[in-house]
Amino acid sequence: MKKISLYIHVPFCKKKCSYCDFVSYENVEENLIDQYFQALYEEIRAYRTLLNGNYTVETIFIGGGTPNFVAVEYIEKLMQVLFDSFEVEKDAEITMEANPNGHSNKEEMLRYKKAGINRLSLGLQSADDALLKEIGRSHCFQDFQDAFAAARQAGFDNVNIDLIFGFFGQDRKAFEDTVQYVVQTPCEHVSAYSLKLGEETPLYETYMEQGIDVEEEDWEDREMYRYVCRELEKNGYEQYELSNFAKKGYLCKHNMNYWDTKEYIGFGVAAHSYKDHARFFNTSDLEQYLEDIKRNASAIEEIEQLNLQKRKEEFIIMGLRKTKGFEVDDYTRRFGSDFFADYEKETAYLIEAKLMETDKKNVWLTEEGKDFANIAMMEFITEINY
Repeated sequence: MKKISLYIHVPFCKKKCSYCDFVSYENVEENLIDQYFQALYEEIRAYRTLLNGNYTVETIFIGGGTPNFVAVEYIEKLMQVLFDSFEVEKDAEITMEANPNGHSNKEEMLRYKKAGINRLSLGLQSADDALLKEIGRSHCFQDFQDAFAAARQAGFDNVNIDLIFGFFGQDRKAFEDTVQYVVQTPCEHVSAYSLKLGEETPLYETYMEQGIDVEEEDWEDREMYRYVCRELEKNGYEQYELSNFAKKGYLCKHNMNYWDTKEYIGFGVAAHSYKDHARFFNTSDLEQYLEDIKRNASAIEEIEQLNLQKRKEEFIIMGLRKTKGFEVDDYTRRFGSDFFADYEKETAYLIEAKLMETDKKNVWLTEEGKDFANIAMMEFITEINY
């Protein structure tokens, strides 16, 4: 049988961060949360016939929003619905994102573990309380330490820590202290993201009011990126993607499936899916989602069937996110043509510019290419923006 990944979106938060442009809602009533989960369970069950007998589920990722903001019972029921609806592999990687000051004490962590979750992604972002407050995070550093300790006590042995950097005027020393804390925890996986602000976020508006050019290249940001790469490598973490680092054996399988352009189904408001060479996504309007699921158990808003050219582009762009790049033979198996013949000019230009390298078996970005990844990837786009 084929393998597939599942993503479940929980769009609720105690407080929305000032830099966040994900579809999420703060301070919602319990009644609305309950309605959402009932609709979510119904949407999941509607896929049973489509997937059962044809697919086994190899990874599940519960993201948000803040999944551990809602009562633990909702997550327990969610896991039961997933196990009842699909053939989930015994060794499936099942991740849940968690905010340090959500439902995260030892007893609650034990309940998540018993429900079937075996990997946590904890959002530290920074160990600097002043920065956390400035960017609208609802937790402090001590909250994170308590949550991490509770996760360990509950038996979670696969924990990711999320970091974010590149805020205007961010204290460089405080960032380095954060990185040093992370390597000393020690966790199994680190995701370190450079800030990319959406125009609809409060922080973007604040920066604009202050006359800060958010589009300007920030070399302080690049220096922080190089620092985190260097320090994590020194402490036994392999960088396997532009923003992701793992101890041996702890790569995030779910995200690797994205970067390998494998199939996945997304459930919940604004969730995206990729199957049978088609991308499709649910409505991002919460009320519309509830209405659509109630009416026909589906909230798909748009479907895009990818032609051969777009599939090639997506394979290349996602592949170049991986530090080892993509296999040329894999490209040929998928598309029936030679990569170097299809993209002779683009490849020659990027190699000449020292942004990309190849040994004829693999193609990958250079260290300098990582700093200009978006520019390098744009060379392969002809019809759509990513």
